[in-house]
Amino acid sequence: MSQEDVAIVRRLLGPFEQVDMAPLYRDDAIAAAFIAATAGAITADFECVFIRDDVGRSTYRGAEGLRAGMLDWLEPWDSYHAGVEDVIDAGHGRVLVLTRDQARPKGSDVEVSFLGAPVWTVRDGKVARIEFYWNRAEGLAAAGLAE
Repeated sequence: MSQEDVAIVRRLLGPFEQVDMAPLYRDDAIAAAFIAATAGAITADFECVFIRDDVGRSTYRGAEGLRAGMLDWLEPWDSYHAGVEDVIDAGHGRVLVLTRDQARPKGSDVEVSFLGAPVWTVRDGKVARIEFYWNRAEGLAAAGLAE
């Protein structure tokens, strides 16, 4: 089952690689299409958790919650690209995604980058939870794969 879980996560991440996510999530028509397309890929009790050093944890539910969480995260950025470095089976339905994110703050010409490690939980072929860690060490620890 674990390689199937990895394949599910890779398939869902595919459309978001190499694109600027900020305008995508901010566009209501694109967001509505995303929510409709996502409905069959997530569980009825899907939740996502955004873990940030500066503000702590914020939990959102459903596809609409995922968009709301992403809008909160993207608020200070003019552009945001998440590059997937690797997708790793972490066991027990968990999939670790190693990301290298590039973002440009509003009003700035300087781009910043950081290494993330979201942990996805897959249950019965659907995504049940995503924990977004923008600190790679924390994501690795949460997945039980600490360096």
